[in-house]
Amino acid sequence: MIEIKNLSKRFNNNVVLDGIDLTIHEGDVLAIIGPSGTGKSTLLRCINRLEHPESGTLSMEGLEIDLAHSDKKALVELRKRTSMVFQTFNLFSKKTALENVMEGLLVVKKMNKKQARETAEQELRNVGLWDWRNHYPRHMSGGQQQRVAIARALAMEPELLLLDEPTSALDPELVGEVLDTIRQAADKGYTMVLVSHEMNFVRKVANRVIFLDGGKILEDGTPREVFNHPKSERVRDFINRIERMSAPEYSI
Repeated sequence: MIEIKNLSKRFNNNVVLDGIDLTIHEGDVLAIIGPSGTGKSTLLRCINRLEHPESGTLSMEGLEIDLAHSDKKALVELRKRTSMVFQTFNLFSKKTALENVMEGLLVVKKMNKKQARETAEQELRNVGLWDWRNHYPRHMSGGQQQRVAIARALAMEPELLLLDEPTSALDPELVGEVLDTIRQAADKGYTMVLVSHEMNFVRKVANRVIFLDGGKILEDGTPREVFNHPKSERVRDFINRIERMSAPEYSI
């Protein structure tokens, strides 16, 4: 179980996260939804301490960390146990797919090169990119690059996998292959927190959905509860608007 308490973040006078309390259970696939600019990505980045919050603590088995005042040693331990997949792929352009997946294993986990290669090769097989292991990112499609990024994250065997709009930079025809890869990871029991605007995917893959707005969690429940029976008027308006946008403009 992972517990986040009193997580707050502001940019100048803009309060983005306002005392967030969140418990993530082992095996949860937790999706964060809400309007643009409401702090969904910031929440992920604060959990992984890529953003520096004003306050907040995180605890997972054997680790208690003050996210606002953590030292380098605590951050290294946190990042050994969490992995993040970004909107943009963040691959090393001068490294092959295999080398990109090996990098964290060598640098962070201090694996020997043989073990790192074997682990990286298996993860590339798992995401269907074994034949592309010696290709550089520039020779790969956006969908393939994102699948390499997911393989890199999973190779670290994270206790918590964070995915920040992993399909937002992709052409529509490439979205499906990345979503399938995420679904496979979910089916294997990975604990993950996912920010996504793909509402149909959220309905199918998440076991839990939170709605974030104004720096607060306004709703927390199963996909059925949040999408079909929201308690908050604000959430109800958001869901109705999303459904109107996704409905066909006309029928024959």
